[in-house]
Amino acid sequence: MKTKIKGENSNIEVVIKEATLEERKEFNDIFNQSMYGQLKWSGMVECVLIATTFTEDDLNELTDVDIIEICKECYLVLNKKKLKK
Repeated sequence: MKTKIKGENSNIEVVIKEATLEERKEFNDIFNQSMYGQLKWSGMVECVLIATTFTEDDLNELTDVDIIEICKECYLVLNKKKLKK
């Protein structure tokens, strides 16, 4: 699924992958720990790598705020897919 996210400096086109159950489990475990446990930016990076087609090199081109916004959008999309089933 392609979506545009308002980044810190520009709009970013993001391709969010179809997640398997294993990927969703890993994503949600990392996301919840990163957001509601000890806040960890590195966890958000891992979530973005799991849920999108971005590579580490792609993420190095983005700001920290951009990566956080992408991570939050991925969470919303992955959970919408879950609710539709």
